Amino acid sequence: MTMKTSLARIFVQNPFCTDCITPIKKRIMNVQNIRNVALYPSDSLVVFNFNKVNQVSEVLNTLMALGHPQKGDHITDETFVPPLCKCKVHSSNTSMQHQTILT
Repeated sequence: MTMKTSLARIFVQNPFCTDCITPIKKRIMNVQNIRNVALYPSDSLVVFNFNKVNQVSEVLNTLMALGHPQKGDHITDETFVPPLCKCKVHSSNTSMQHQTILT
């Protein structure tokens, strides 16, 4: 019997850059049965296939732990986690420039 998969599209609050896609994707792929993970930095969008609704909750929890909560989530001082991506992306009229913020 084949399990039906569904597509999730999650917009996140804190942007991420192309250099930070791989570590975020690896953490999301740790959730059981999550497949076809794609991250779109220009839209702050995470897309993936899942089999059960609780897997979406697990991905949301993972994104929150990485500091990239779902857009619209209310974050308080107690629940704030600094974003995994500490890079700053500047746009100009002709290109995107990547700079790392030193902390």
